[in-house]
Amino acid sequence: MTDGRAALIKDYGTSPVPDEATVHGLRVGLVVAGIGATLPMFLLGSQLSVGQGLRRAVAISFLASSLVGLLAALTSIVGSRSRLSTYQVVAFAFGLRGAQFVNLILGTMLIGWFATTADMLGAAVQHAIADLRGSAWPKWVYTLTALTLMTLTGIFGFRVMERFVRITVPLLAALMVYVVWLALSRGGWTHALAQAGNGSLSTVDALSSVIGAIILTAVLAPDLTRYAKNDRHALLSVWGLTFGFPMSLTMAAIPAAVFSQPDVMTVMALLQIPGIAIVVLVMSTWTSNTSNLYSSTLTLATFFRGSSSRRLGLGAALVALLAALLGLADHFIPMLIVLGVLSAPLAGVYVVDFFGVHHRRYEAARMSELPAIRPTAFVAWALGSALGLVGTYSGYSVTGIPAADSILAAALAYAALNAGSLLTMRTDP
Repeated sequence: MTDGRAALIKDYGTSPVPDEATVHGLRVGLVVAGIGATLPMFLLGSQLSVGQGLRRAVAISFLASSLVGLLAALTSIVGSRSRLSTYQVVAFAFGLRGAQFVNLILGTMLIGWFATTADMLGAAVQHAIADLRGSAWPKWVYTLTALTLMTLTGIFGFRVMERFVRITVPLLAALMVYVVWLALSRGGWTHALAQAGNGSLSTVDALSSVIGAIILTAVLAPDLTRYAKNDRHALLSVWGLTFGFPMSLTMAAIPAAVFSQPDVMTVMALLQIPGIAIVVLVMSTWTSNTSNLYSSTLTLATFFRGSSSRRLGLGAALVALLAALLGLADHFIPMLIVLGVLSAPLAGVYVVDFFGVHHRRYEAARMSELPAIRPTAFVAWALGSALGLVGTYSGYSVTGIPAADSILAAALAYAALNAGSLLTMRTDP
């Protein structure tokens, strides 16, 4: 594009990303790392440390991220090769009408998380300011402010989001390094490493928790890696998940081990740094929720073709604001847990479809030729989702990780149902 401002605004919600809009894989990885530098990940890192001990918490964090990274490597290549968003990618596997149903589920999940996270942030900031100053404004003021700030960075697409994380990720990393240094100056490495954990979290549950927390990043990887220059750059971007995510967990795990406290915000209160706690709270949540809104606009683009990403983002933000202010966000949590389990096997289906059935070719020009629904994709998705739900609520799991069960089951089922296409695979020139 010749107009730089237009390049920032246009986000190719319904068209392939052109060559001139692509960026280096390391820059895409920075955006991925920013998604991992969030309050939920900090809280999870603290709980891992207290439950398993620091040494095992760090090992589990890197192992889980590496396992998800294997899936992310495949889904990232799908994005870089096709230059299409996740919501266009699923159309090839599920059909045009089928993809709309899938996108409805994903869009509901993303907007629900956007509302819920903003509502939690409003409550947390209100509490932190009340502790700091002795009084605070009503929660809705902080929730509204949070939603407004997150919307401003989420509606302008990947380019603005990528520039935003250039500031937030280094800032968050510096703040968390300071928190770690301050905690170790109180307790020391020897004390931190000596903590064996209280057993409140088993190894299997700890591994499943980390995988469950980050699996959606791999499922939605094409949204970001469609901006990677080529397959090699797409694979480079996976560092944001395999290194960035476990580092966020580790930086929260160390102070938690020092104080034997499973809440990183409580640790900061014990360190008497409430100002830094508020900044970390806001910046980390802001980063992750920007991604939620960005992905939701891509979903909405499949329903409202011709609408700009700004208009779609504003619409999603208004729905989220209404949900948050009415307290409806509290009721989203049980539904979002189920929707998260349902989303994981999508990757298993579309990875097999891309590399096998469609011979590594997803071309935007062919989308109009796709059938309305591909029944085999829905059958495989249903089988994978069912196995994941059984593992989540019964404790029974083939691999020990319900999300892994659901992805593998969906992939194997889809491959079996499309064996004819797989047998005719040809070499991609």
